[in-house]
Amino acid sequence: MKEDDIVNDWNNIIGAASGDEAHVLGKFLYFSLSNVLVDKQEFTRLCDELLGIPYTGGSRLSVGDAFRSATGDIRDRVVVRRDGEQNIYAIYCRDNKRVSDTFSRELVKETLNVRTNEYLKLANIRYDKQGASFGCDSVMDDEDVDVPALCQRAEELFELYQRCANRKQVETICLAYLRMLEATKVSVNGHLYFVPKHTMARLDALESFVEELNEHNRNDRPLTANSFYIIDDAKQRDKMTEEFYSAVKREIAAYQERADYLIKSGSRSPAILERWVMKIAALEEKKRHYEDILKRELDGLDDEFGDLKLLSQELSIRARGLRFRQAGKHVNQAA
Repeated sequence: MKEDDIVNDWNNIIGAASGDEAHVLGKFLYFSLSNVLVDKQEFTRLCDELLGIPYTGGSRLSVGDAFRSATGDIRDRVVVRRDGEQNIYAIYCRDNKRVSDTFSRELVKETLNVRTNEYLKLANIRYDKQGASFGCDSVMDDEDVDVPALCQRAEELFELYQRCANRKQVETICLAYLRMLEATKVSVNGHLYFVPKHTMARLDALESFVEELNEHNRNDRPLTANSFYIIDDAKQRDKMTEEFYSAVKREIAAYQERADYLIKSGSRSPAILERWVMKIAALEEKKRHYEDILKRELDGLDDEFGDLKLLSQELSIRARGLRFRQAGKHVNQAA
């Protein structure tokens, strides 16, 4: 999404290229990760140095996930004009019959915009789990599509996906950092966030992180991140209050569901129970910070926060009980 599109879509938000803390509510951030693939060693370094968030993912993706991701990226649209007639083809991989010791998908060419779309199999792309070998068979000659090149690209992507961090992993890190900044997702599609002014200075690190990822991206689609200041006035405070309520209501519902599950399932892990007590406390602290920034009492969710607080108290009591019993057990064993 282009910057002009963001401004046009959000014409109720008054933004500025620069601002001082006394006259802004915070910053409006938007970013796009596209189809990123970054070497995990480099990704780990960037996480540590720029964001201060350790990356704990494995060194390699499972071969099954790597195969599905690589073949899923083989996608093209070909327009051919021949003898005065134009044809449009979609090139992609689709599943075929499963075999226990082999991952397999077929590369197809679909003719679009005809009475009944036609499908032509161009190749079979497979990975033999026992022999640990990647290959293509049943490769067809096609005057419109370079089938061997696509098979080669699938194998290259397969190797990359095993040793690179992908979009999902990068997105997880970015969202974890935004949670640290107490950012609020605005109610539109995509990665658009309001970052309050008491944490907005740290947003530069995330923008630098995305820029560095772009330099090391093994795919050719660019990554973008940009932000602008939100002017502090009554209209903007009303808009950000509306966004806060919308976003936090969803968070509260998710927290209530998780806390209720831990209680009803009789979780025996005090560490997990305590982690959710801390997450609930952090959400309450976020509300207090937003009340200061937006200059109003955010009491529209008092009932929901009250129910969440009761669940937090129950989790805390159960965690203390489990800790006490564990301590007593260790004492008895030592005796």
